[in-house]
Amino acid sequence: MNKRLLFTCWLLLLLAVQVQPLCARVIPRTILALYDGRSVAEPRFSAIHRLAEMPLNHLGLVVRYHDINEPLPLPASIPEVRGVLVWEAVQMEDPGDFIAWAGEILDSGKRLIMVGGFGSEDDSEQLSREELIDQFWVKLGLRSGDDWIPLTYKSKIVFRDPELVDFERRVGGVLPGYERLSVIEGQGYSGLKVRQSGDPATDSDLVVITRKGGWIASGYAYFHNESTDTVQWYINPFEFFRRALTTDELPKPDTTTLAGKRIFFSHIDGDGWNNLTEIYPYRNRGILASEIVEHEIIEAYPELPVTVAPIAGDIDPAWHGSRKSLRVAREILALPQVEAGSHTYSHPFDWGFFADGDPDKERPFLRFYSRPWQGKGALRKVGKTDSVYYKKTGYVTPRAYAVKPFDLELEIEGAIRFVNSLLPQGKKVQVYQWSGDTNPFPAAIELTRKLGVRNINGGDTRLDRKYPSYGWVSPLGQMSGGQLQIYASNSNENTYTDQWSEQFFGYRHLTRTLNNTETPVRIKPMGVYYHMYSGQKLSSLNAVRANLDYARSQPIIPVTTSHYAAIAEGFFTTQIEQTGERQWRINNRQALQTLRFDHALFSAVDFGDSHGVVGQYHYQGSLYVALDQTVSDAVVALRDYGDSDREPDSSFPYLIGSNWRVWGVQRRPSSFSFETMGFGKGKMIWRVPQAGDYVISVTNKSGEIRRQTVAVSEEKQLHFAIDSKVPNQTVQIHIDYRQETV
Repeated sequence: MNKRLLFTCWLLLLLAVQVQPLCARVIPRTILALYDGRSVAEPRFSAIHRLAEMPLNHLGLVVRYHDINEPLPLPASIPEVRGVLVWEAVQMEDPGDFIAWAGEILDSGKRLIMVGGFGSEDDSEQLSREELIDQFWVKLGLRSGDDWIPLTYKSKIVFRDPELVDFERRVGGVLPGYERLSVIEGQGYSGLKVRQSGDPATDSDLVVITRKGGWIASGYAYFHNESTDTVQWYINPFEFFRRALTTDELPKPDTTTLAGKRIFFSHIDGDGWNNLTEIYPYRNRGILASEIVEHEIIEAYPELPVTVAPIAGDIDPAWHGSRKSLRVAREILALPQVEAGSHTYSHPFDWGFFADGDPDKERPFLRFYSRPWQGKGALRKVGKTDSVYYKKTGYVTPRAYAVKPFDLELEIEGAIRFVNSLLPQGKKVQVYQWSGDTNPFPAAIELTRKLGVRNINGGDTRLDRKYPSYGWVSPLGQMSGGQLQIYASNSNENTYTDQWSEQFFGYRHLTRTLNNTETPVRIKPMGVYYHMYSGQKLSSLNAVRANLDYARSQPIIPVTTSHYAAIAEGFFTTQIEQTGERQWRINNRQALQTLRFDHALFSAVDFGDSHGVVGQYHYQGSLYVALDQTVSDAVVALRDYGDSDREPDSSFPYLIGSNWRVWGVQRRPSSFSFETMGFGKGKMIWRVPQAGDYVISVTNKSGEIRRQTVAVSEEKQLHFAIDSKVPNQTVQIHIDYRQETV
């Protein structure tokens, strides 16, 4: 090769490199949470899971738990990890190994948050390790005063940042003891500073954001009164984690929103199916509570889908069912707005009791069942003192029915098969709803996945006057033995009625939680979750009605429960690659179709550089981007947008909001088309390129075409509605524009 040709090739290579976009990089979104397995039986009982995981989920982060007593992973082996969270409950016999590992974590560019330290000055072992610990704090951006202040009567708060502290409860009164740490100048920011009087006076920083993570002194993250079980945050967990983990750059996979609307779903556990209603005029006529729910609730709200999950043992005549309960089940499950679910066969109360697969463990409890699998059960009323097991769990027996020995295959596959046998053609069970303590063991969760059904329940989210804290709002789910359990988004009427023993009207207060998880920040979809026994009493029936009426009044998109569970599962699998300065590729998201950008009031989608984007919507200062389910690798590009009082102009038509799902969008020079389905009347708003008359053609499954013409004003918003005789059936929409301007 001659020199001229070699130079030409080198120049072309250089130019090619210069015009290439930024190298795509996967954005890490996993937080490694260290917990102490010696003091916490399972991660779900840890403070991180109960308090911190929900705000972390909201920020787009997946939490993975690791017992600090087990070997810690090499930093190079966890590229998906964005940061490490160490909570104050963690006790380290020898922090040396952890400190060395944490140094490697920080050197690798990952973030580290410490809540609490390594102990107090009374710990003689710690005194011999002070130099090592001091080096750790310096690496995090803090300087140790080598002192523990147990008595704080001389301490006074001299600075507090209202954006970081005093969130749900003001820090004050008698301050908890604290470790003397201060921010190294230029290495961080203090949100809470305390000064101890003396000669000289000494300052300590108790809530700190550093360049490498963060620190919260023990006792200053949240308030907890054990006697009343009151929990309230001192810090603002959303703001603290946002800054400490630098999540502004991270597009957030969002499980609350679909097609620009807040998600609504509803599901019913079969408990109380055969209870006789007490409601006039049905009482004394042998009417089941399930029949009341069928006619007064499900049929009365046809535009709100509901998943109904019978307990097979309640409707199987070979167990505790009857011909009547079977008939009611067939009627309910045949309704077009009803999705079929399963709520077990024998209704386990304590799933862990059956985890080892030994049915003989249940023998001591057989006398408490009315129809046990061996011997005759006692018919007398069982008292609370009859069993030590009751004192431990709150249940006299580990499950509701014991007609046969416990068998996991029967409990899950058998229950699903039984419900499937009652369904009309074209339907099958889509979701398995956990019973009792809603804490299934991994093999149970795994079996539901092998059978191709989603799973849900647990969490018990409340955010109201009785539970006035985000600390009572659950995360998306829990990982148990490598198996993912999805939580219900809100609690059911059990927690409002003291386990169905009083105040049967209490469930009407669900609307407070639904509202508080929507504003000032949307952190949960709208879930209405109850049991068949709500059809037993008029006050409980009216409570369910009040919640559904509230849902009707809100801008929601109704979906089935299994669809929500699929969206939540997609949160954990979604992978985000940054492919440009303001461009991302979204992979492996399953049913999750919304990406949220926070602090994005002046940002908009650049549709020319995006792919697989259906629409966008600004709400609460965030930008919600709707993705197309037919595009597996969507690309989202953003641009600046300065006019925040209206949705951005675009030469591409895009969806602002719809109460029906939208996908398969095809944009052409003078028209666009898509597919859609949903419940009730479909109502949509599209932003279109220009004013004028728009012809909307709707083609249903049978090929019937209906047309309507809609005039669009200079606001360029196209509003229209679609009627469908069959709920959740796909229809095709074709819209011609660039007509004569109005």
